[in-house]
This record gives sequence, C-alpha cells and structure tokens, in this order.
Amino acid sequence: MSDESDAAGTTVAGSLVASEPGRQDGKAGDVQTVCPNCGAAIIGHYCHECGQSAHLPRSIGHIFHDIVHGVLHFDSKGWRTLPMLALRPGTLTRDYVEGKRARYIAPFPMFLFTVFVMYFSFAMVGGPKVDLADAVQLDPKSVEAAQKELVAETEKLNALEAELAAAKAKPVPVPGEAAEISGRIRELRTEIGILKATLGTMGVVPRDPAKPDAPQPPDWREALAKAADKDIDVDTGNPGLDAKLRKALQNPELLFYKMQQSAYKFSFLLVPLSLPFVWLLFPFRRHTHLYDHAVFTLYSLSFMSLLFVFAVLLARLGLISFPNAMAISMFVPPVHMFVQLKGAYGLGIGGALARTVLLSVFAIVVLSLFMVIVMALGAV
Repeated sequence: MSDESDAAGTTVAGSLVASEPGRQDGKAGDVQTVCPNCGAAIIGHYCHECGQSAHLPRSIGHIFHDIVHGVLHFDSKGWRTLPMLALRPGTLTRDYVEGKRARYIAPFPMFLFTVFVMYFSFAMVGGPKVDLADAVQLDPKSVEAAQKELVAETEKLNALEAELAAAKAKPVPVPGEAAEISGRIRELRTEIGILKATLGTMGVVPRDPAKPDAPQPPDWREALAKAADKDIDVDTGNPGLDAKLRKALQNPELLFYKMQQSAYKFSFLLVPLSLPFVWLLFPFRRHTHLYDHAVFTLYSLSFMSLLFVFAVLLARLGLISFPNAMAISMFVPPVHMFVQLKGAYGLGIGGALARTVLLSVFAIVVLSLFMVIVMALGAV
C-alpha cells in the first residue's frame, strides 16, 4: 500500500509541476528531473515519453552547437561518418543499407551539408578560377592545326555561299536545293564560331583568311561574345529563348555567375540524373534495390563535393596551383568510386574495376547533362 501511495504521489507531483511552469524542478540550463516539455518524470539522460534531453543548456556556445548540429548532426555521428566517407565509403554505404544507421549521418542530410559547405566556402574565398587562358597549356602543333582547320572551314563557307547564290539565280529553282544549302551554311557558321571562340579562350588570335594580319582581341570573353553575336547560330525553335541564350553568351561572365548560383540551387538534380546510370551497373541483381543505389549515389556525391571544395580552397590559399587542384578533382574520384563500389556491393577487384570505368563515363555524361540544364536555367 505504501508503494502504491508513493507512486500516486509522484504522479500527482509531476502533474502539478507540469501545470505550473514557475515551479519546475530546475531552471533552464540545469539537469531536469521532470520534463519541462511533457511533464513526465525523467529517469536517465532523456525523457522516455517525448525524447527531450534532461540537460537543457542555456549558453551562447550552445547556440553555435545547435547551428552545426542542425546542419550536420555534428556530434559523434559526424566524427564517425566523415572518416568513413573518405576512407571506407563502401563499408559506410553497406552498413547504412543493411540497417546500421544510428551511428551515421543519413545520406541526404550529408549531401545537403556538402552543398552548404560548398556555397559558404566559395562565397567567402571565391570559387574555382575560370580563366582558361592561364589554366590551359597549349601545344603549338595543336594551335597550328586549329588555325588551319579554321582556314579550311572558312573556305568551305565561302564556297557554299557562292553555291547558294547560284541556286537562287537559276531560272527554274530546284525544289529544296536552296533550303538544303542554307542549312549546311548555318551548321558551318556555328562550327566556325565555336572554333573561333575556342581559340579565343586559349589566348590565340584566330587567323582570318581574308585579313591574315588583322589583329583580334585575344581575350576569351570578348572572343566568345563576338562569336555568339555573329557566328554561333542559336536555333532552338523558340525565338524568345534563342534571343535570351544569345544575349547570355554575349556576356559570359554574367552567364557563368548565374550558372554558379543555379548549380547550388539545383544540385539535387544530380541524384535523379545519376540513379539510372548506377542502376545500369547492376541490372540483373535481384536483391539490390533502387534505394541501395540512392544511398551509394548520395554518399558518393557528398565526397566529390567535399573533395572539390578542399582542392579549390588549397588553390585559393596558394598552397597548390589551380591546374593541380583540377587534377586532384579529376584523378581522386575514380579511386574513391572503385573503393566504394567494391565495398558497397561486395565486388571482386575485376568487377569493381570494370564498373568504375563505366561509372566514370556515366559521371561525365551526368555532369554534361547537369551543365546543360544549369546553363539553360542561368540563361533564361
């Protein structure tokens, strides 16, 4: 009877405390014995009813802890997940898929965190250096070949324009002949424009067959803007969209800025773009599901993003050159993909190596599709 009376007394006391905030067991910042959130008695470090912690810190330092924790759950999970993501990504992926999830940061929050880190880092120190004239080392033989190709293509264009004039001058025009020649002329002008812009990006003065000694501005921005204005034929079938794309190409610096902003906002599109290609690596595996591929993709993209940020930051701090930073971003990912594929899907060395080659090709395709989408969004 005494035990029952004590239990009833504890329940009543808990109810009274819960109903009167001014009479809680301790102030915020102290360890609570009655949960301020739901009024239940707390036994241990957390309330067994609502899960709130018994310790309620009230310091400015905890505000910063909450910010970091809210973005990444950066407690023991963060310190456990990041080394696994870098060194043992296959084990991390397999553990999460098989249900060992409490110890790790979930894939999607991890991906969102990497996007946040990328945006914050580049906003503070600047993004990758987009200056092709400094970054590209040219082979003189390749430059000479490109110059000769430009001359040959320009001569073809002149011949086609003469052929078009002759076709239009015929007393009885051949049906469709002028339209067919006009189409070839548009394609050739676009090729010449791209070739001129490419030479301009590399600081090379394109050679004009009609004016071989006429100087042209070597700056790649001006070369691209001039090519977009005169030579590159933008024809999507939508005149309004064509005008916007042409205008965007005429101001490449603004276009690249808009592309950078769109890349952050729409980075999640990398996931649905990547999933079909990852599935193609294992089309006949009965016990491997699309969920498994999604976990693999999210963790892989998270590592690639952090690696890219790390390489660019090293370059911005002057510790390495930008070409070396780009080399790191190009050569480390295949190694990481090999390790992750081998561990996550239980593959042998040969199977993991073959799929790494395929996945590297797929990654280039996905990035190309993503850049086209980002360019379109940035332009319009």
